[in-house]
Amino acid sequence: MKEIIKSTIVILITIALFSTAVYAWFSLSNESNLQEVNTEVVKRELNLDIEYGINGGGYNSFNEPATLNAYLSSMLPGDSINIRVIVENSNLIGDPDMSIDIVLDNIRAAQTDIEYDLTDFFYIDNGIVTLTWYASSQDFIDNTYYLEDDISLDVIDGTDIEYLGYNLEEYRINNLYDYYMDGENMIIDNNITVFESNIASQHILTIEFSISLDPYTPDEGTGFQDGELLIDGLYSLINEG
Repeated sequence: MKEIIKSTIVILITIALFSTAVYAWFSLSNESNLQEVNTEVVKRELNLDIEYGINGGGYNSFNEPATLNAYLSSMLPGDSINIRVIVENSNLIGDPDMSIDIVLDNIRAAQTDIEYDLTDFFYIDNGIVTLTWYASSQDFIDNTYYLEDDISLDVIDGTDIEYLGYNLEEYRINNLYDYYMDGENMIIDNNITVFESNIASQHILTIEFSISLDPYTPDEGTGFQDGELLIDGLYSLINEG
């Protein structure tokens, strides 16, 4: 049975305005509670960590929302926030593999007086999630991996969409939502599953992707300064396997 660990890797609680009050970007609520990862909830030796970078720069870890807010305050349209999730299965050799999903949960945009949807303008770069597998913690330290693989996220609709004469990104947030078919009807959830697979005991997996703001995002003249993009969190769903 899958278990949702909402207290251990909350990274994106609310995504709100730039400090310039012109473009919307990531900002953690002051009421959020980032906690160090612990695995007592699931009683298995699975360790997770989350790191951030900007525009391909080095990664940093943050334990306090205010620190992350300050880090993100310099973001501009066309910039990217790089996210790396590190998953370590510390169970003993011979224990069953563990199944894990990484999900961006409950994504939505706040309504404003101007008709636009910020989930059209934030996108995952190229729709790509990069997976890197290490056979041990020492291999991870030495950066000696045995497999690196890019996976492509599925889009709901491949049709080009224009806004003010510009094509929106194919891998925009609202085009990557999880969905399933109920007969002939498509049911769409406002979540994005960025990874789902098994990880063997003593192995480490890094999951990397970037979220960007379209450089053609309109300015304050069209009301974008009033918008908010909200994501409840980046959650892990773990299965005993």
